Order: sequence, then structure tokens, then C-alpha cells
Amino acid sequence: MVNASNIPVSGSMSGHETSVLLLDLENCPHHLNHLPKSLEQFDRVIICYAQRGPKVPLDWLVPLSKALQQERLTIHKMDQTGKNSADFGICFFAGLLAQELPVDTHFVIVSNDGDLDHAINLLHRIGRSAERVGSQKVETNGEAEDGQALARYCKHLMTYRKNRPARVDTLRNSIQNKFKAEPGLAGRLYDALVREGVITADEGRVLYSDEAIERLLH
Repeated sequence: MVNASNIPVSGSMSGHETSVLLLDLENCPHHLNHLPKSLEQFDRVIICYAQRGPKVPLDWLVPLSKALQQERLTIHKMDQTGKNSADFGICFFAGLLAQELPVDTHFVIVSNDGDLDHAINLLHRIGRSAERVGSQKVETNGEAEDGQALARYCKHLMTYRKNRPARVDTLRNSIQNKFKAEPGLAGRLYDALVREGVITADEGRVLYSDEAIERLLH
């Protein structure tokens, strides 16, 4: 089983020329939080859903629109909204892509539904590399990545303690600029700074706790 913080990437690191992620949104809705990272790691991302419409932050719209135009990201709403509609969509597109993509393509299905292991087994039977990853493992590793980003930004705040953003909007812009490659991270990181007591917002102004920053750095 792969490490879900880097669930298989394309290129020499994974040993596969092409990698595909198929997301069962009905079963793993919170995996959308990792969508920007998934688009960095996978050549194709396929999302299937029946009832849960994808909801993403506004600052994701530009990178996601580019991925949609390049057909690296495709989102499919099932015509029927039955219990297993998204599962059938995942199976259909896995089979379709298995016929279209190179033989060394690696398939990852993100779902907690063990029934999708049948699709994995069928892919194995035709010689494809494939696995199913549960959302709990993905989200646990995602939390670890967010924790690393939090510590990294706290180090930045300590290094530039005399030139810290004084207002909420400038702080958010500072976080966004530091983590440009991960557009979904800025909001989560700001919330983490509040939750951990690093910052307190007072009528748009930001107050910092050096004690909380030191705690997170150690």
C-alpha cells in the first residue's frame, strides 16, 4: 500500500508513466480538500457523484478551470441518484481509461467502499497496476501536511517578527503567496493559526502570540 500523503505520482518516483485518480465523492466528500494536491500528483483526476455537488473555494476556480480545459480533471454527475450510482461511474471510467491509456498506467480509487475492490481486481486481471485508498488514510496524511505547513509559517512569523502582517487581509495574502502551489491551503492554515492561538483578530487587526508560535515550532 502506498503512502497516502503522496498517493502515487507520475514519473520516475512512482515508476509509472501515467497515473489516474478516481474519486467516489459520495463516499469520500472531504477528499475535495486535497484536490489541488491531487492535480499536482496525478495525470488524470476523475470525480463521480450522484447527489453531493462539489463545493470548492473561489480561489481554486482558476487552477481548476485550467485542469478542466486540459482534460486533466473531469467531473461526472450520474444521471441516476441511486445508492451505488457513483460506484458504477467509477467502474465505468476505470474500464474506459484502461482501454485508452498506456499499459503502465497506475489507477488509484479513493473510496471507503470495499465493493470497489472488485474493480481493482478486474484491473489486476488485465495486467493493470491499481489500488483502493480509504479517505481516512488520505485525510490523516493531509492533516500531517497541514501541520508541517503550519510549523513552516510559524517559523516565517518568527523570522520576520518585526514585519508581520498587521491586518487579516494582508495576513491571508501573505499565506497565499507563501503557498502558491497549494491554493486550498491558505484558508485551512489561517483557521489553524486561530485555532492554535497563534493569532487573534480584533476588528480586522491581527494580534500575535509568540508563546503559541514557539510551542508549535517545538
